[in-house]
Amino acid sequence: MADYSTRNIIDYAMDDNGVEFRKALYGAIHDKVSAHIEAAKEVIAQNLISPDEDDYEEEHQESEEESEE
Repeated sequence: MADYSTRNIIDYAMDDNGVEFRKALYGAIHDKVSAHIEAAKEVIAQNLISPDEDDYEEEHQESEEESEE
């Protein structure tokens, strides 16, 4: 998407340029949402590759307790 700033969005609104205002607004929203999704993907991927050691220890202890019963 094109790089729109908040200033562009305001300028288009002030100039009553509805088409460019809509493009700029949707472009800015798209960029923010995409960045958030990419950050979430990185966190998920990191947790898949190297889960927290605390979680591993808890799961390991639970499975040992179940096998003792």
